[in-house]
Amino acid sequence: MTFSFRPLTNASIASFAFAIALVGLVASGCEDKHIGRVCSLDAPDAGTSGTGTSAVLNGSAVECPSRICLLPAGDKVPTTGPLCTAGCSSDDDCDGETSSSNKDQCHTGFTCMVATTVGDFCCERLCVCKDFIDTSPRMPPYNALPASCKPGASSCKNVH
Repeated sequence: MTFSFRPLTNASIASFAFAIALVGLVASGCEDKHIGRVCSLDAPDAGTSGTGTSAVLNGSAVECPSRICLLPAGDKVPTTGPLCTAGCSSDDDCDGETSSSNKDQCHTGFTCMVATTVGDFCCERLCVCKDFIDTSPRMPPYNALPASCKPGASSCKNVH
């Protein structure tokens, strides 16, 4: 058996370079948003989305790739603390870090929902830890768009 080597052509070099670039592009498309990472609400612009049992957001949390740290208002009172979040359009966008042992992290997973109906993140869908939410069956579902966020019914600048 004899082997013969052909010289590399510009086309074969370009094809190889394209394949390497494509692999890099696909790998970078799976960005880890670190949803569920413990974060801090200590920031000059961190604010409450209302009063009483309202969500608290920090829109400049450097430990979160999205820069959004959220302590949501809750139907339940969990021990979970503020967590990194990100914008979303469905629950599929909310694959996050959970823990059964770390009391500060989310234990039950995340859902895509409106976290607040006032303030800078008014009516924006964010990934919210289910530890804070009563997920029992009800009408409307817990992650439905609130009536106050529907077009024409809201004073939010970001109504979808």
